[in-house]
Amino acid sequence: MTEELFIKKNKEHWERLESYNEILKRKKISTFSKEELRDFAQELRRTSRNLSYAQTHFSNGKASMYLNRIAGISHQHFFLKRKSNFQDLSDYFLKGFPSGVRKIQMHFFASAAIFLLGTLVSMVMILLNREYFSLFLPEAYSQALEPSSGGAGATSASLYPLISAYVMTNNIRVCFSAFALGITAGIGTLCILFLNGAVIGALSGYMLSMNYGMLEFFSLILPHGIIELAAIYICGACGLIIGHSILIPKDLKRKDALIKGAKEAAYFMPGIIAMLVVAGLIEGFFTPLDISAWLKIAFAATSAVLAVAYFKLAGKNHIR
Repeated sequence: MTEELFIKKNKEHWERLESYNEILKRKKISTFSKEELRDFAQELRRTSRNLSYAQTHFSNGKASMYLNRIAGISHQHFFLKRKSNFQDLSDYFLKGFPSGVRKIQMHFFASAAIFLLGTLVSMVMILLNREYFSLFLPEAYSQALEPSSGGAGATSASLYPLISAYVMTNNIRVCFSAFALGITAGIGTLCILFLNGAVIGALSGYMLSMNYGMLEFFSLILPHGIIELAAIYICGACGLIIGHSILIPKDLKRKDALIKGAKEAAYFMPGIIAMLVVAGLIEGFFTPLDISAWLKIAFAATSAVLAVAYFKLAGKNHIR
């Protein structure tokens, strides 16, 4: 094939790639639609193959120089790492993290369902027989919550340190355990989710059986608990992803499927940690405030609405 015929045969594709380069002088590649990004990638691959052919057969020709230039520019747009770490961080939290959670929503809902099942089972058990409380929490907690200890009749201020210290540390431990136990083919993840849900249910059931004001009780755990529980559900989803990759490796070797699943799950860790930090700040500075329980419940409801909106709407056009 002569160089002239080579140019004539492929010129249309080269011009198409160059048109993308012109667009990328004014826009970021992240603004491309899926179709545009796919087409850009295909034209870049085609042009790269043409460049290799030209360098082999027409090393000193004009085609080789031209293709080297436009392919180099496209390569920078497509592969060059941005220098702005702040932009990367912003894109992750505003686009990547919420859109990623939407992609694993089936695992997320399965995680939440197992947790809430544990909550319901233990709450019913405690309401039927308060002595079952010791199956889920240390007996010292039931003693501290007895009226004689200032428990059931205590104020939210006196109950807060007891409830908070256990629930917060337990939830953080469970969060990372649910993630790590995915290595047990997801069985450990399911168990830790169920058991932690049972702890919350047992505590709620015990307080209800003691005729403690439930509005007051939930005002102690929901302001920060909404975000904290969402983080646990996402951690559980990550553990289930790892477990799923082990059980159903598809066309990959089981080891390779595990590595792939672990990488996919690890993507969510910065977002999970950020959620736990926010929950900790709320717990440290807002929950202990001596204000109306209704205001705290309203705060919790608002955080729930914002969380749903964030995970439902943020990063809708994001491509990862």
